[in-house]
Amino acid sequence: MNQEEIIKLAAEAGAKAAMETLDRERQRDRQEMADRRLWNTKLLLKNYRSFVAHVAKAVFTVDDYVPLEEIWTDLMMPGRDSTLFVESIKQSVARTATIVKHMEAMMDLYKVYCTTIGTAEDERRWRIINGLYISDERKSVKELAQAEGVVERTIYKDIDIACERIAALMFGVDGLKRR
Repeated sequence: MNQEEIIKLAAEAGAKAAMETLDRERQRDRQEMADRRLWNTKLLLKNYRSFVAHVAKAVFTVDDYVPLEEIWTDLMMPGRDSTLFVESIKQSVARTATIVKHMEAMMDLYKVYCTTIGTAEDERRWRIINGLYISDERKSVKELAQAEGVVERTIYKDIDIACERIAALMFGVDGLKRR
């Protein structure tokens, strides 16, 4: 084997190794993105009641919303910093209200799916999500396990399965796990 053939084989082996490494990194990135969205869904659900209270008790309403351009103007103009704090609160209320409305709509869709075309397990998952995160009457995992006649581990598994489906509703195609 001459030097040219050795160089060619080495280049091919190096390119193959680089492609395999790149594929592994892409796969890992996809998994991390799916994990983040699932975690974000759980975080949104865990804070749902707080978001609703935030919007309901806010001093400002969504009608008081200030466009982002005005906030940027406040940032760029010295001496207007006192209004920036107030404007950022208005902005926060508007964003939170938007998230709450979206969550409510998606949870309504999830409920319809679970209670009309889903299985008995899907109906249980809706009751679990509703009891843990949505309804005014907050329930613990232990209470839900007793009420549903399952072990606590089943409740946690149901939460994971439900959150995967809710993530798809909340984030659209970007919420789907890709493995």
